[in-house]
Amino acid sequence: MNDFDWIFFDCFNTLIDDFDQAGDESGLGPMEHLPVEAGIYPEAAAFRQDYFQWRRQQWANQWREVALPDRLGEILRSRSPKLPGQYIDDVVARMLETFEVDYPKTLRLPQGVSEMLDYWQGKVNMGVVSNFPLADWPEQLLEQFGLRRHFDFVLDSALCGWKKPGPEIYQAACQLAGIPDSGLGKILFIGDHIRNDVLMPMELGMQAIYLDRSDDRPNSAKAPEHISTINHWSQFRRQ
Repeated sequence: MNDFDWIFFDCFNTLIDDFDQAGDESGLGPMEHLPVEAGIYPEAAAFRQDYFQWRRQQWANQWREVALPDRLGEILRSRSPKLPGQYIDDVVARMLETFEVDYPKTLRLPQGVSEMLDYWQGKVNMGVVSNFPLADWPEQLLEQFGLRRHFDFVLDSALCGWKKPGPEIYQAACQLAGIPDSGLGKILFIGDHIRNDVLMPMELGMQAIYLDRSDDRPNSAKAPEHISTINHWSQFRRQ
């Protein structure tokens, strides 16, 4: 790892954990029962299946973000096209209300993250580049956990309009940081997703470290041998 002037962090399951006991990070748990109660799905597993299928199709060839209300509306209308639009809108509204109340209750900090950020404070500039389908939520949640003060900026995909690993969101982050193309090599990107937080940043010319959560997150991938890796925030210090 070469010297760097900036650290760009992923947010979820990097700075703030939201994966459940099965390792799922979709955030569906607080609201997946509501389409069942509304008679649109026979069981939550069927809604979950459609949601993941929609995600695979939506981002097969492009990386424009779709806000959570629009995601839910598309999925429910596709499932039950004969239902009145207002009925679908009401179900989506209930899902969002439930999510906004219950999802933050599922969050917690990874061990050592506050100490790590305290260590880097003042040594380098720091920013956050996060996928999330509701604008400003990563910033608000970082504030809730007392972490926002460490960062020069927080950029989320709903606010940007593009999600990782599309190059647009990384470029937008560099613009916020005032980093020219010639300075990309002085950025270190770190996160828990190999493609989004390691391979694409490296392809763009940044340095990267993979935060390997496979010890405490089921189904999390091990890093390829050529990837710089840490397993705990206590390991992330200047050598």
